[in-house]
Amino acid sequence: MRRLLILLLLLLFGCVQMPPMPPMPAKQQLDSWRLKGRIAISTENDSWTAKIFWQQQGAAYQLRLNTPLGQGVILLEGDDKGVVMHQGDKKTIKAANPDILIAKVLKVELPVTNLHAWIRGLPAPHSSPQWYTLDDAKRHVQSLRQDGWEIDYKEYIHVQGIDLPKKMLLENNRFKVKIVISQWEIDTAGI
Repeated sequence: MRRLLILLLLLLFGCVQMPPMPPMPAKQQLDSWRLKGRIAISTENDSWTAKIFWQQQGAAYQLRLNTPLGQGVILLEGDDKGVVMHQGDKKTIKAANPDILIAKVLKVELPVTNLHAWIRGLPAPHSSPQWYTLDDAKRHVQSLRQDGWEIDYKEYIHVQGIDLPKKMLLENNRFKVKIVISQWEIDTAGI
């Protein structure tokens, strides 16, 4: 009898569906933008902060991280075919995947591949989120779990007719990543 009850509960919860995603055509079509802000990455034993500058033009991007006190500048230039990392000491490293490159060189996890969507308040397009919640007005994603990361959107800002994240927290089982965006610039010509 107990097994039957557990099976029934599993079937019932399996049928529960998440609310539909709010309509976000402007965000989905937004493919040319720039942002400035700060990023803090922490583990149980260590932390790392930097100023972040991100420029996106279609599939091509430049992501610059300026660490405090002259510790260095890291520049990622990439697209869907690969990425090149330039470090302050003139060292250049090429890779197919920015996430693996950052983990290998910086010893931190920064999911650049998915962050391209998450930073705009969207789930990454290549996989379905495990779950998400919407704000009370059903206009914005408030939290999201996808590919082993939980993303909490703390604040949105209205930029040129589009609501975009201003503060967000990403967590997985090893890292916490806090991003605060101080400035968004978007090219609305293609929207």
